[in-house]
Amino acid sequence: MTDFYILDSAMGTELAYRGYDLPDWKESIWSAKALNDGQDLIRSIHEDNITAGCNVITTSNYYATPLILNGMGKKYNYLELTKIAIELAQKAVDSKNKNVMIAGSFPPINISFRPDLIPSNNQLIDFYSSISELYTNNVDLILCETISSIQEAQIASKIALENFHRVWLSWTVRGIDFKLLPSKELLSDAVKNLSKTRIEYQLVNCAHADLTTEAIKILKEHTDNFGAYANSSIYDPSKDSLDSYESVDEIHHHHSNEINCSDYLKHVKDWINLGAKVVGGCCTTRPEHIKEISENT
Repeated sequence: MTDFYILDSAMGTELAYRGYDLPDWKESIWSAKALNDGQDLIRSIHEDNITAGCNVITTSNYYATPLILNGMGKKYNYLELTKIAIELAQKAVDSKNKNVMIAGSFPPINISFRPDLIPSNNQLIDFYSSISELYTNNVDLILCETISSIQEAQIASKIALENFHRVWLSWTVRGIDFKLLPSKELLSDAVKNLSKTRIEYQLVNCAHADLTTEAIKILKEHTDNFGAYANSSIYDPSKDSLDSYESVDEIHHHHSNEINCSDYLKHVKDWINLGAKVVGGCCTTRPEHIKEISENT
């Protein structure tokens, strides 16, 4: 396997692009719903990303967590949905007969970008331990993704590292300040904290592509092994600042300007020039973004 990795594109927004009735991610189980009634669509998205040229796909259980499922009053079991996500990823890889790795997702346990909603350490431990068991012998690596606080990162990565040789961890700097996690902790402090472990790669995801470039420069100061998978958007400073907001996500969207595949590729090339060894796409990216990256890097 090469030492340069291309991750897949977004799952949630791609489901919506393809006509799936995707519920609001702040008030529902979001993309986890498709694990119940959109399995063929999930598999096709995996397959299209593989065809586009990615060599790592991520399991689609991002919102399949006990807190989100129970909090929305849904009668879904997160372990059963995670099993389905694993099977769909495996079937997609098998169907394409290509050398593609599967990353088992260690998602945030609660609503994304809301570190204030992170529960007790014991709940985090129980959650990550339980899905870790499902991933054993079924995935090639663990991806702790969209991590909003050092607390969350420490627990998720500890459990992952106890059970898997290969573990990647991706921070999010959602908002307009690439120096800060949603917890308001410094990205530099977070990266330094995890650089003491044997995490294989530290990444940044789910932020504007141009701000991600600046965040990568911080990663580079503290680790040699880093990468990113951003949103297909850039920071638009022209709008007035919000007077009030519930989370950094509102700031992100208020100052968002969507970009096309070619423009996204320019930012990816900036990351690679800075030394990134893992690249891919997060929200609003599609398989064509991955094709652009695969054919031009």
